[in-house]
Amino acid sequence: MTRSELLRWSVRQSRAGLTASWIGGLGYQAGLIALPWCLGRALDRGITGGDRGELILWAVATLVVSVALTAAEWAMRWWSTLAGVRTGNTLLLRLADRVLGWDAATAHRFTAGDLVVRGTRDVEQVTVWLSTVPSLASGVIGLVTVLIVVATLDPLLALIGLATLPLLILVNLWYPRRYDRANEALSAAHGARADAVEDLLSASTAVRGLGGETVLVERHHQASEAVRDRTLALARVAAGWSAHAPFVPWLATAAGVAVGGLAVLDGRFSVGGLVSFASWMALLGRQVMMLTLRFNQFGDAWTAAGRIGAVLDAAPVMTTPASPAPLTVGPLRTNAVTVHPPGRGVFSLPDLCVQPGEFVAITGAVGSGKSTLLRLFARLDDPAQGEVTLDGTDLRTVDLAAVRDTITLVGQRPLLLSGTIADNLRLGRDGVTDEQMRDACRRAAILEHIESLPDGFGSELGERGSTVSGGQAQRLALARGLLRGSRILLLDDVTSAVDATTEQRILDGLRAAGSTIVFATSRPAVAARADRVVDLGVHDGELVHG
Repeated sequence: MTRSELLRWSVRQSRAGLTASWIGGLGYQAGLIALPWCLGRALDRGITGGDRGELILWAVATLVVSVALTAAEWAMRWWSTLAGVRTGNTLLLRLADRVLGWDAATAHRFTAGDLVVRGTRDVEQVTVWLSTVPSLASGVIGLVTVLIVVATLDPLLALIGLATLPLLILVNLWYPRRYDRANEALSAAHGARADAVEDLLSASTAVRGLGGETVLVERHHQASEAVRDRTLALARVAAGWSAHAPFVPWLATAAGVAVGGLAVLDGRFSVGGLVSFASWMALLGRQVMMLTLRFNQFGDAWTAAGRIGAVLDAAPVMTTPASPAPLTVGPLRTNAVTVHPPGRGVFSLPDLCVQPGEFVAITGAVGSGKSTLLRLFARLDDPAQGEVTLDGTDLRTVDLAAVRDTITLVGQRPLLLSGTIADNLRLGRDGVTDEQMRDACRRAAILEHIESLPDGFGSELGERGSTVSGGQAQRLALARGLLRGSRILLLDDVTSAVDATTEQRILDGLRAAGSTIVFATSRPAVAARADRVVDLGVHDGELVHG
């Protein structure tokens, strides 16, 4: 999605609220233009003419216009803000939906901190711009109307007002490109700093005592200095733009007051007309300042839209075919599979067949392909060559959602979310009962620990499960995997952080589950309880399978 397409989509999403806001904006502009006219009439017909009735009439008219102007401005801002916030939330949901559908290859194109900036700061900039679209549209109409009204007062004054247009055009051609380049650099700097903050908060405890915390702090300082420098560079451009644009009509106002003042002294022009002219020219300067701000906000949104569009355009490599094949549960096989992981050479995996209900242990040295094999079985990765089939059907021809429902992978380093134990176990599955949770936790040998806690399943886990040990996190993740009720369970060394007694209890629970289990492990106890062991070994760069 290009920048212009994203911004047009945002406007279409908000068209009802933006239309209501624009109508309010037209009323607001009409009030701003009518006020100087009422003031001029009050001066000429009431004060200069000495007519008390005319003075009261135009004073009341000024009050009415002021009240109407206030109401119109409120309506303009209310409806535009409401429309912008709603569309911003919708855009954020689109981003989240896209990111959740990514595979590993696509996700690695973006860093976590930069994605956070795209989903917060960049979405906010589009939201802010969207809420200003009605005032921009009505402001342009108001600016043109002011020039027309000035032209009706006096030809020479009209010529002075119109002389501002070429200069305004030059100013607004000079700055936008410079602003866009400076804003692009600032957005990139914010993304880099977000990554540094992410590392500082999440990794500092892991490297404490090794001297690594100093490196993380220094990286954060450098990233913050880059944000500061980019912010100041953008501010210099914005300050020049904001200062030079309204200076042009202000200069014209000074010339107009001098020319109009001489005309008043000569009796060719009224005092009220001169005051109206000066007020309209001041309004013109205000309009130019407002439009300059709106153009700045459009520049921000233009840059943000490009960054958001890059996320929306990042399609996963693994997709569901247009006409997916039906998925049935049967033997899980690899056939002539070759893989090419990032940063590694191409290597082959063995032809393997796992029968329904079988418990197969996958063993081998570090780097022999155990985790890679499980990711292929779960279709989190696709082979470079060969095929992975379930009951004879290539997983690449099946609906991805069906694969996820049938096959569950529990990783060696599970991710727990902030929230309660129950929240992490259910993970959006509202139909899970308390008894089902208890049964899954019993099989994962974690139920006794949960029930010993003061709040039981309502206990808070902290950020990323910071309140539990590595072994407890593994068992909670295993219980979460068991709760899915998948026919095939893939386990990546999920007992590596538990003691031998707990491991035996886990294996007892898995054997009673009745699912097909493929267990990548380095633990002899797991291999001893499996129906079959597949040993992956590495020798002279070639895989050897025992």
